Amino acid sequence: MFKQLQVAFGTLLLSQLSWSAQAAALMGFEDSAMLMTEIGRYNQEWMLNYSPTLGHAIGVEQMRMSGKGEQATTISGINYTGLIKRWNMPAAQANVWFNGSVGEARGQFDGFAYTPSLQFDAESTRLYFLAKARMIRAPHMNYDTAALQSGFSFYETGFNQTQPWFVLEAKTMRNNDPGLQITPAIRLINKHYFLEFGITNPWQGEGFAPRLNAMFVF
Repeated sequence: MFKQLQVAFGTLLLSQLSWSAQAAALMGFEDSAMLMTEIGRYNQEWMLNYSPTLGHAIGVEQMRMSGKGEQATTISGINYTGLIKRWNMPAAQANVWFNGSVGEARGQFDGFAYTPSLQFDAESTRLYFLAKARMIRAPHMNYDTAALQSGFSFYETGFNQTQPWFVLEAKTMRNNDPGLQITPAIRLINKHYFLEFGITNPWQGEGFAPRLNAMFVF
């Protein structure tokens, strides 16, 4: 009886972690669609993908960046996301992802664009960490990006409840002004969505920049 309770509790916990991790991940569950968007002063991005099987998703993506003294560039393309490795632990989960798109850049320079990236994330019900490196290339354009995120939840919640998190991100982007972007944010995670509102470089006074991230699984 005790072993059965252990198994049931472990299954419930992993299920909750899976939902929580999916909310912070790059795709939904099998046979689901996911819409993600980031809206900020320095760049905007949205992606819609579909997961036909667990660990794989394909979709469309568009991003817009403004470099130092340059005309804004828009990249539109076909996107693929793949889960390279997952570690399921008793009270946590870690993942390595590949994500990338190929498409067309339009702006100061037009032409073929590609955006491969690798991401590692680890999460329990209370702690979160992410590291990501991404190439964003097109003719005469380099917006390569690296980011670190770390955060904690304010308290544990049930499977059907929304969990609030504090997340701090440090991101660098080549040929962008500012090159270093520090963003403290509040993130609300639910099994079908997450919403995140932050302020980039809040110490800049009137130069600070609000940022909104959102994701919906359906």
